[in-house]
Amino acid sequence: MGVITGVNYEQFDLNLLNVFDAVMTELNVTRASVRLNMTQPAVSNALKRLRHLLNDELFIKVPSGVSPTPKALEIWQPLHEALHQIRQTLEPIEFDPVTETVTFTIALNDFTAALILPPLMKAIEAIAPNVNVRTIPNTHINAAMLLEHAEIDIAIGVFPNPPPRLRSQPLLTSSWVCVMRRDHPLASKKLTLERYVQAKHLLVTLTGEATGLIDPLLQERGLNRRIGLTINQFSVAPQILMDSDFIAVLPTRVVQLSGIANQLHLATVPIEINPTSVKMMWHERLQQNMAQVWFRTQLAKVCSCL
Repeated sequence: MGVITGVNYEQFDLNLLNVFDAVMTELNVTRASVRLNMTQPAVSNALKRLRHLLNDELFIKVPSGVSPTPKALEIWQPLHEALHQIRQTLEPIEFDPVTETVTFTIALNDFTAALILPPLMKAIEAIAPNVNVRTIPNTHINAAMLLEHAEIDIAIGVFPNPPPRLRSQPLLTSSWVCVMRRDHPLASKKLTLERYVQAKHLLVTLTGEATGLIDPLLQERGLNRRIGLTINQFSVAPQILMDSDFIAVLPTRVVQLSGIANQLHLATVPIEINPTSVKMMWHERLQQNMAQVWFRTQLAKVCSCL
């Protein structure tokens, strides 16, 4: 607490720090008021008092809510940690999956859902009969926003550079393979980069963008490919490939899960693609929540066996 100077601590209202912590967590006064079960004017009034005590604006209004000043950023981490220690002292710190009822909301794509949910739900049903799981689509574009707005608990996907307020943990590593039907004209030949580029491509794009992870690598070599079809679900890709002249670069696990792997031809991608790390991502505010810690542990345990 040494970062706050010139304050009469005996007269300092610690509830103001709780308001400050909530606004820093949400970066939005309205959401902070909901989080605190306070009216928005009450939150605004608390911030006004805190500004006066600390002699700093603390937050600047922006279109999305508020943006912290350098002073607010400086004092938040030690205050957040101190408040967390107080909450842990005063609140129950255990989570009993056998007796407690709670719902966890996950954002993930169809491929990850098909891979993770069957063993996850089998494990949860065995040890946590009152725990519910809700899933929504993850396009990667919306994951950070959903976490910031507390609309989901966890996002699962590929997140190369998570924002500072979000935590992440690797769950799976996904390799890539070039897929086509078994009697495709390219199936009987060595798949060179030249032949690959000249083919007709299917692209799975969760964001709707008509470029994939391989396109920047091609562009570095002055090459472009024709993407004749874009879809937003992995699960339908193998069936389309089996009945068309499209080829596609897919996660190897997608082919394994398709049920028609023996009707497809798999070839090494003719350009180096590093394996992709599939991560779970959550907001800093849930880092020490014991129910959330338990659920993240279950996810990690299930994925370690896949």
